Amino acid sequence: MNAREVALACLIDLSQTNASISSVVDKSFDRYQLNNRERRLTNALVYGVIRWQKQLDWVLKHFVNPRFRLDIRHRSILRIGTFQLLHLDGIPPHAAIFETVQLSKKNKKTAGFINAVLRSIQRKKTELSYPPLKTQPIEHISVCQSYPDWLVKRWIETRGIEWTQAFCEASNKIATLSVRTNTLITDREKLCEDLNAEGFSTQIGKYSPEAILIGNQSTGTNVPESYPKKQKRLKEILSRADVYAQDESAMLIPYLLLSDETKLVVDLCAAPGGKTTHIGTLMKNIGKIIAADISEEKLALLKENCQRLGVQNVESKTIDATNADLSFINTADAVLIDAPCSGFGTLRRHPDIRWNKTEAQLHNLTKLQYRILCNAAQHIKKGGILVYSTCSIEQSENEVIVNQFMKDFPMFTIEHASNYLPNIPGTAITKEGFLQTLPHEHGVDGTFAARLRRVS
Repeated sequence: MNAREVALACLIDLSQTNASISSVVDKSFDRYQLNNRERRLTNALVYGVIRWQKQLDWVLKHFVNPRFRLDIRHRSILRIGTFQLLHLDGIPPHAAIFETVQLSKKNKKTAGFINAVLRSIQRKKTELSYPPLKTQPIEHISVCQSYPDWLVKRWIETRGIEWTQAFCEASNKIATLSVRTNTLITDREKLCEDLNAEGFSTQIGKYSPEAILIGNQSTGTNVPESYPKKQKRLKEILSRADVYAQDESAMLIPYLLLSDETKLVVDLCAAPGGKTTHIGTLMKNIGKIIAADISEEKLALLKENCQRLGVQNVESKTIDATNADLSFINTADAVLIDAPCSGFGTLRRHPDIRWNKTEAQLHNLTKLQYRILCNAAQHIKKGGILVYSTCSIEQSENEVIVNQFMKDFPMFTIEHASNYLPNIPGTAITKEGFLQTLPHEHGVDGTFAARLRRVS
């Protein structure tokens, strides 16, 4: 199996399952023997085709007679070829076409058809007339940036055309790998030295004192593409005890949650443990963290992460936070609800999310989020802190939820995020005092958080 064959197998799998793109690609690398160069190309093809799927299909529509009914295999082959012609400058067009056609070489008629379509795209791609932004903003952004119409329409209505265009462009860029220093073991300067010695370029993060960026932040180059020969070594590094792969925006939440007086923390949606282990690190293994989650499988991963990182003050608990008895949190100094969400703030890393969510699902998520928040609120002690966070940019999952909560639970007050995150730019703090990072403004994932205190 070569890179394009593996990429095709991954794309077909993704069309037939609900699996995440990362899990499908990782499994394919375990199954098929590929060298570093082939892995890099497979990764680029799968992520690229998924990311640009809407645009690729729009282009193909101009070159494939609508009478032809393409099955998923042949549509995927055409998407692979079209993606290379439109977005992969490093591959000569004739080579991209020839290698893609080989995916259907067993059927000469089909191979001839695919060859003809791709050669037509090569010749005429610059003649295509995309929907104009001025008169058809939804269609323009949807096609040119490759997003579902309903999402683009939603963002334009709530945020405006300029914001939507900028957000979609930024979310199509490959995110720089960000890691968190495990300060139980080392410090950021020493970890940077270690990574530099391994041949990786590093840059300290802008907002979190533990954050290190690996690779070229200015171009958004991902490490596996920049250092194909170092993939194996990087994987080994990311499994070490002194480092945890995490977006810098997620590293801000524990700072919003904790104070010097915090002794007992409850993390109600804790798995797989990124924020839990960070909280434990900041608490220096003093005090106690109760990490709860509905998934026993994910809690097992949390326990593995705690063990690897040397976080020893965590007790796990399997519960459904929407309806379980949460009276056990009534002595906690701080409670974190990192709620299940759309994940639209992480589109740089998870391009498949845009195709896997619907408006109905988004509506159901907001109801789920509010149920968890309300269930926890009645048990927060006076003076206790409640932090609600998501990795979303959707106002319906964020500000709307918290503002409704404040009406229903007037015994809580909002504490301004800037008082706890002094290194955060003002543009990342909303007028209400909530944290909201954005990829096109801050160069990190979209993360929201509100710090609330029960005062009566």
